[in-house]
Amino acid sequence: MMAHWWNRRTTAFALAIVCAGAVNVWCLRSGRNLGALASLAAALLLGGQALEKSEGAQEQVAAGMPASAALAPPARAIALMGPARTGARNQATNRATDGAAHFPEICNAFTIDLEDYFHTEVSSRSVGYEQWDRLPSRIEATVKRLLDLLDRHETRATVFVLGWVAKKHPALIREVARRGHEIACHSYRHRPVFRLTPEEFREDTVLAKAILEDTTGAPVLGYRAPNFSITPGTEWAWTILAELGFLYDSSVNPVWHKLYANPHAPRFPYLIREANLFEIPVATWRVLGMNLPIGGGAYLRLLPLPYIRMGLSYVNDMERKPVTIYMHPWEIDCYQPELAAGWKSQIRQNWGLDTMEAKVAELLRGRRFAPIVKVHAENLPLAAPATATMGQESFARAS
Repeated sequence: MMAHWWNRRTTAFALAIVCAGAVNVWCLRSGRNLGALASLAAALLLGGQALEKSEGAQEQVAAGMPASAALAPPARAIALMGPARTGARNQATNRATDGAAHFPEICNAFTIDLEDYFHTEVSSRSVGYEQWDRLPSRIEATVKRLLDLLDRHETRATVFVLGWVAKKHPALIREVARRGHEIACHSYRHRPVFRLTPEEFREDTVLAKAILEDTTGAPVLGYRAPNFSITPGTEWAWTILAELGFLYDSSVNPVWHKLYANPHAPRFPYLIREANLFEIPVATWRVLGMNLPIGGGAYLRLLPLPYIRMGLSYVNDMERKPVTIYMHPWEIDCYQPELAAGWKSQIRQNWGLDTMEAKVAELLRGRRFAPIVKVHAENLPLAAPATATMGQESFARAS
């Protein structure tokens, strides 16, 4: 039986998050994004120390359990997680195997939205598409730095590449693929789907997919919309993705947000039967009927790491589900040029850049991560049996 780790401290911390979450949802629904962030961060900062203590208590309880209670992971789980095992996981793995009883460790998906600092929704308010070529790019340095970080932790990721970046930096994208990461599609011009017509969406996606496949010489099986913008009313995009040969989509973030509100979407991967496409939502932590964001990006940059770790632990250890985490290369670059933007936008884009790399390293040390095609290898062929061969080729490249 799983070690019981939900003690008084974590309960108090969770209650604080619930209270902050209620304020958070109200602020988001009424357009007060900064108030939502502040309310959640305040409760998390107060509870962070208690959480760290509770995690230590959890380890002690686990270490005291008899070795006979340990469960051996099934062969299929070993096959799924084995090649993606991170070297940095050794310390945590040792804690789990030194006489402790644990279920098979869950392998999570680590993803990167590969875009430059001037491609973001915040930047789009002051920088137009026609200006992209005239801005100093930081993508080469930040991506290589991020790849080195992943290499140090022996972790492979799914990299959703902007088609425009692949066209301008083909050698960089080939290096990403050569270093064992799955290449997926992040559109061509980084325009939210809900601002496009079906014809515009198809044209943009066809162009991006073609550039990525020509660059790497491998099929592109996954798609993620800019700003998680496949929201209610744009479900037609899934049919187009399936028609273009994609096996899966990861464009749903089931939380309240002013731009991409989708809180009633399923939290865990599911098959979209109408399109025969596998949807893989970004990670959330459900507390008393509310989905709290723990999927990465700005939430990882701006919120305390103990909150993210606690949410991931709950989903992995209690709900026994894998999660999908995301980030951007520019989020570890605190020297990126500051673009003209309001103070709220400056917070969204520039705060937390100096600590993001350390936070990502902590996550990589604490949990097992792999590309999406690795984590969900058994489910993806269900989405498109006719392209199973392509899926196996991509699976092999990401191994």
